[in-house]
Amino acid sequence: MADRGLSEYPAWLRDVDAALPVTRSYILHSNIRDMYLVNGRHLDLIAALWDVLQRNGYAGIIHYTPHGIRVIPPDATETVLGAVGIPLTRLGQPMGYEELTQLLHRMTGAGSDRGASQTHLALILDYASQWHPAGQAPADPEYAFLQAVLERIHAMRPHGPASGRDASMYSPVFWLVDNPGDLPAWLVGGSDGIKQVPVPSPDLATRKNFAANVMAILGEIDPEAVSTFAREAERMTLRAMADVVRLARDAGLGPERIDDAVRAHRVGLLENPWADPAVREQIAHGEAALSGQVKGQSRAVRHALDILVRSATGLTGAETGGSGSGPRGILFFAGPTGVGKTELAKAITALVFGRSDAIIRFDMSEFAAEHNEARLIGSPPGYVGHGEGGHLTNAVRQHPFSVVLFDEIEKAHPLILDKFLQILSDGRLTDGSGDTVHFSETLIVFTSNAGLPAVSSDGPLPHGTDFEKRVRAGLRDFFTDKIGRPELLGRIGENNIVVFDYISPQTGRELAERFIDNVLTTASTRHGAPVTMAAAVREGLLDWCTADLTLGGRGIRMSVEALLVNPLARALFSYPQGTPAIINALEREAEGWHTITLR
Repeated sequence: MADRGLSEYPAWLRDVDAALPVTRSYILHSNIRDMYLVNGRHLDLIAALWDVLQRNGYAGIIHYTPHGIRVIPPDATETVLGAVGIPLTRLGQPMGYEELTQLLHRMTGAGSDRGASQTHLALILDYASQWHPAGQAPADPEYAFLQAVLERIHAMRPHGPASGRDASMYSPVFWLVDNPGDLPAWLVGGSDGIKQVPVPSPDLATRKNFAANVMAILGEIDPEAVSTFAREAERMTLRAMADVVRLARDAGLGPERIDDAVRAHRVGLLENPWADPAVREQIAHGEAALSGQVKGQSRAVRHALDILVRSATGLTGAETGGSGSGPRGILFFAGPTGVGKTELAKAITALVFGRSDAIIRFDMSEFAAEHNEARLIGSPPGYVGHGEGGHLTNAVRQHPFSVVLFDEIEKAHPLILDKFLQILSDGRLTDGSGDTVHFSETLIVFTSNAGLPAVSSDGPLPHGTDFEKRVRAGLRDFFTDKIGRPELLGRIGENNIVVFDYISPQTGRELAERFIDNVLTTASTRHGAPVTMAAAVREGLLDWCTADLTLGGRGIRMSVEALLVNPLARALFSYPQGTPAIINALEREAEGWHTITLR
């Protein structure tokens, strides 16, 4: 195909140009509200279309929106409106569908009332996606107009040739829509002369070109700053990139901090909290703090800290050479129940934020049904709750610098798990309203009991490197064979899997000691006098509570509740308030109850 001097035009615009002799209606969709590099200039879509139409000898464009019409170029207004019999007083005034149908007929050469049958014009029907409420059928007047458009498309004949081209051409109708599905299927395709033209987001080369031009207002720039901006602006429009530069200028940021401006535009954080020296200091010395919170999991703690350090330095995904648009970090805690997986997530949150409750937590057992997806991302248009947003998307939008915990991920419906693919790879998620929520500053933590080998409480529990290999193999089987989502495991990354051991007898005893001390402290406070325990009773209780470690700390806590808390509550209920008490006997009865003797 001949170049026709359009090599510096975007591909979609060259496509429009090439099809002018054979196309009566264009459906332009997707990135239609951006700017586009056209022969060295950055133009909006209307101006870009006019640039091509003018080259082909068109006299002008009639641009319709629900608020009225205007003519491009403005100095051709009188000529263009005269050609279609529209008085100048109708400019900028709302136009009903009947009057718009008359305009269409006159512009496309229907009837003898057209004043200039050989004048090449184009009609742009803008914001057609918003002509009627989402999810509803067009009202009768709109439906009749759409039918009239299809009839004119079928009846339209080319005329010309125009002054800029040898071939005869049509007076085409351009629809500007968000998605082709916003128009009836019978109007979008299935007929000759109707062409869908997707307008893509700017590619890396276009972003680089635009960045080199627009960053000049920030001062002297170097190629590395331009490349950084272009990479960080992946999936951004050129309009958004221009906004980023204005934001940087207003904040006094130089070109070297353009990545901070990108983040501020996306999530509202001008300063990078992960670069805070205080946060880095806490992470650097975090092993002691985390090990104090999570007993007996030194290997898991060290592995988690390595990933946390990588997150703080911004090197997550650095090996791909991409923009690093995924989450700040990913942790997948795998292992038996009750060994500290959730506790470590809370401890990490406290390490970074200073408080363990600064965590966005989801119990994925509540998302076992597919329809619960709406609770995460919000209901789509036309459904109850639309506009309220989802629990996940709302929380991250409000707290973009956060730890997001998905507890017991294996219990969620597999189709809900698919939502994590976009979060893990792109660091973003589209909610039920169509808005994008960015996860680029979050630390994503999953916990799971999936993949565990079968064990017996009678013998020693497995641990160490061999156990870790078996858990990892079990996870691969779970994601690949059981739920058919190997790609999800790939997005998580096997290096981000942190395997927890079963707790050791020593750790179990330490936990039991802690739980017993908590009970006695609380009982003393509530009773109004010290409540203590004889050493022999304590030893027997410790043995009972740590006899089975397969349920980890959770099992020990449940044993303490059953063997100590419940019988102690019964004993104190009838014991004189404010009188010191010593637990000097703990006996098991035939019914399975335990009796505490106080003195």
